[in-house]
Amino acid sequence: MNLTSSLHFPSQGEILRMALPKMLQGLSKTLKFYARFTPSFTRIGYVARLLPFRPISGSFAGQRWLVTGASGGIGKAVALMAAGRGAHVFAVGRNLDALESLVAESVELAGTIHPVLCDLASVAAIDEMARNWNQSTEIDVLVNCVGILNRDYSSTHEGFETTYTTNLLGHFHLTETLAEIGCLSKGANIINVTSGGMFNVPLNLPMLDGNKKVYNGFGAYASHKRAQVALTDYWRDTYGQRGIQAYVVHPGWADTAGVRSSLPTFRKILKPILRNAAQAADTIIWLAASRPTAIADRVWFDRKQRSTHAYAHTRQPQTTVPLLIARLDEDRRRALAAKAPKIG
Repeated sequence: MNLTSSLHFPSQGEILRMALPKMLQGLSKTLKFYARFTPSFTRIGYVARLLPFRPISGSFAGQRWLVTGASGGIGKAVALMAAGRGAHVFAVGRNLDALESLVAESVELAGTIHPVLCDLASVAAIDEMARNWNQSTEIDVLVNCVGILNRDYSSTHEGFETTYTTNLLGHFHLTETLAEIGCLSKGANIINVTSGGMFNVPLNLPMLDGNKKVYNGFGAYASHKRAQVALTDYWRDTYGQRGIQAYVVHPGWADTAGVRSSLPTFRKILKPILRNAAQAADTIIWLAASRPTAIADRVWFDRKQRSTHAYAHTRQPQTTVPLLIARLDEDRRRALAAKAPKIG
């Protein structure tokens, strides 16, 4: 008996008909997302809100800023804009040539830029940088800006997914360590830079440090950015008695090197209306100058507090903030232990 004669193998046409509804559903979701957010998140929204005609007042003279990811993109713009207002900026990155170029661009500014070489994908490197900080040089504004989106899975020598360490775990360890050793000044600002990606996911733990077999770079990135909102509220509650304020900022969609490498199609389509780095940095500078009162579960976007939820499903967190903090604490301990030499 020929068993294959009783089996039905679908044709290409049948396969297409079965897959088409799902494809159309995904396309519809994508089109709705861009139709909803493009006018607001691009340069269109920046201009429509008249921000180019509302100059930021105030000087940062005498302030000390620490900015991660300062070798390019939004971090570089923040460093230059802060130094332009008189701040002494410690610009952190791992590209020495880019940092030296940044310093050269700042020579005529009112403030100064000091390059700080550090691999922000390594908790051990961040720990060494933070613990070697001159404790007489307190930081007035800490901008956790570095962020990356990888399509493919990669891991650090400390055993964690690379973007998890870069986008979240490293910033958690840096901020906590500087606070622990007393290097955040009384009245300091902590400013976390999130992304519109957070609107797609609720607070969760599984996608933070993605598994190689089921890794989704977009889901991981969005989860890190959602967690930054929770961290901001946590730091505001934890360090508020010291006069330390914490903000989380959505910079809009900007034409950065990260966008060019991770989202080439997105960039190709929207390039004419993407924000430049200075426009993306605008609210960060405004917050540091204005220091307004912040409330929980809100993100600052174009100088105004806005909801962190665009869809109902993200309002139902899949974990709690205490569990998130416990996870980050445990992971930073594991990362630091990974650098220790084995005995025996």
